Amino acid sequence: MFPVELCQNRTTSGKSGGKGETSEAETRPVESTEIPRCVLVGPKGSGKTALLFQYGLSLVSQGRRVTFISHETLHTMPLKVAGTQKPDQMALKQLQILYLNTQESLLQYLSSVHTQAPLPTAILTAETAPVVARLCAYLVDAAFFISNKLSEDRSVTGRVLCPVVATVTPPGDRTALRWYERFLTSVWEVKGVAGQQSIYQLSNVSSASRDSLVVTYEISDALRMLDVQEEEQLEVGD
Repeated sequence: MFPVELCQNRTTSGKSGGKGETSEAETRPVESTEIPRCVLVGPKGSGKTALLFQYGLSLVSQGRRVTFISHETLHTMPLKVAGTQKPDQMALKQLQILYLNTQESLLQYLSSVHTQAPLPTAILTAETAPVVARLCAYLVDAAFFISNKLSEDRSVTGRVLCPVVATVTPPGDRTALRWYERFLTSVWEVKGVAGQQSIYQLSNVSSASRDSLVVTYEISDALRMLDVQEEEQLEVGD
């Protein structure tokens, strides 16, 4: 979501959900457990949609086609991340925005994704409330189908993994958050910084994660990253 070059105080390695990832078994079918999936949890106004949109633009810059699903009309372009360029029209053509304001309309789209041409290579959905088991299952299933379909394309080198990222408002309790995690295995949470009206922290709160990456950013005329730190995550129940 934040470009790697902005994270000057941290080195990164590895990648997920590449356009054409090669491996020793290129022809091996994609397993559902391999699908990159994430849920971003945070209060209204914390920049979730802007972060999601920036992630979509990052994928587009890698040559991917992105489906960005929103439950409400975007009257203005989401805030860009400071230090990034304004997207051009060619890039925006690779980022399809769908306005699906009911759970039923989203389920209908996911059920018919096999008829889409060309297929997206990533599915991003903003504020799909309520996110329930059935909806999460459909999201993962759609990404699973797309990944295998595109991986069969001989014009693409290697296997294609279609990531799924959804944003939701806080569910109210940690139990509900763990329910989402059963389907969208990576959970990132946005919280405000006490005493700072426009400063937020994005952190990995997945139960399987031993270390939490914490990104501190400010919302002003853009999303401006202030700090990136890694800190040990507490055991569940601590």
